[in-house]
Amino acid sequence: MTAANEIVAVIGALLALVAGFLLFRRLKVLPASGGSVEGSMKISVIIPARDEEENLGRLLPTLSRQVLQPYEVIVVDDQSSDGTAELASREGARVVSGSELPAGWYGKPWACHQGAEVATGEWLLFLDADLELEPDALQRWAVAVAKQPDAVFSVCPWHRIEKPYEELSVFFNLLMVGGIGAFTWRGDRERGIGLFGQTMLLSRARYDELGGHESVKQTVLENFHLSRKCAELGIPRRCHVGQGAISMRMFPGGFREMVESWAKGFSSGAGLAAPMALLLSAVWLTGLMMLTVCLFLLPLGEAWPVVLGAYLVAAGFLVPVFRKVGRFSPLNALLFPISLLFYQWVFAVAVLRKRRKATTQWKGRDVG
Repeated sequence: MTAANEIVAVIGALLALVAGFLLFRRLKVLPASGGSVEGSMKISVIIPARDEEENLGRLLPTLSRQVLQPYEVIVVDDQSSDGTAELASREGARVVSGSELPAGWYGKPWACHQGAEVATGEWLLFLDADLELEPDALQRWAVAVAKQPDAVFSVCPWHRIEKPYEELSVFFNLLMVGGIGAFTWRGDRERGIGLFGQTMLLSRARYDELGGHESVKQTVLENFHLSRKCAELGIPRRCHVGQGAISMRMFPGGFREMVESWAKGFSSGAGLAAPMALLLSAVWLTGLMMLTVCLFLLPLGEAWPVVLGAYLVAAGFLVPVFRKVGRFSPLNALLFPISLLFYQWVFAVAVLRKRRKATTQWKGRDVG
């Protein structure tokens, strides 16, 4: 048993390190904003908002402080029951009162569609309400656009951790980043690259060419489906992580909100991930689970130095990777089995719901 533990631990560490390196090899942030950018770039910011008064109180001031000012800020009030519309109006945004959800539409695509209908800028930037932008964020985006104006751009926000329970989100954050397929060792040459749901920047011409949000009107993860349409039309996608530019506070409502939020889309998202990214993610998680079993679920005996050494090497690799996607602590990386088992539990719950054809609720609506 001792020799078997050692072999399994070493193999687990190797799988975790090799697959993790290949999966997250090209994590990149938005380019620096030092270069000159056309000040006339007309960016219409569109924010779908349903009961987002608190979040908008943080996001909208960061838009008003941008070095490169947005051409207009549009908040689509998706029939909120709080003061979303009033706050947005006070902060200088143009408020669009969302109409009743039509048959055949899900809430977010419908809200984005209504915002795009009234936008007058040459560029459309869709933002979730729970984001915050550094003052040079739009300028950095514009630098990226200047290099490839025909592409669709997306950024995964950096997760601002404020409560201990949010540390449990780390594997969801990592797999959201890894599953997009843009950061493997192949970079932009990877097949099946996706887009992040929290941010998307593209020209009006590209948006119309894709058929807008009407083309993905009844999808939970509309970002993946839009990305597939980009692939069909040969439109390049360019993805970044938001460290130093765009951040989010995801779950201020508590532990239950966090579980429901991840459960609502992750079981579907696994099937939409880039093929190579999906394979690498599976191998990476398998390696980490092998280490978890060896260290915590089997008697160590004389194998403990090898098992512990393999475990610490894998945990050490996770420390900088965790920090790339959020304010996750080194202690979280050291105790990664806790967050890993939480991920496995929530994913299993989501899959069981899907098999029972149970609906997942989000802000009072069924989302699949």
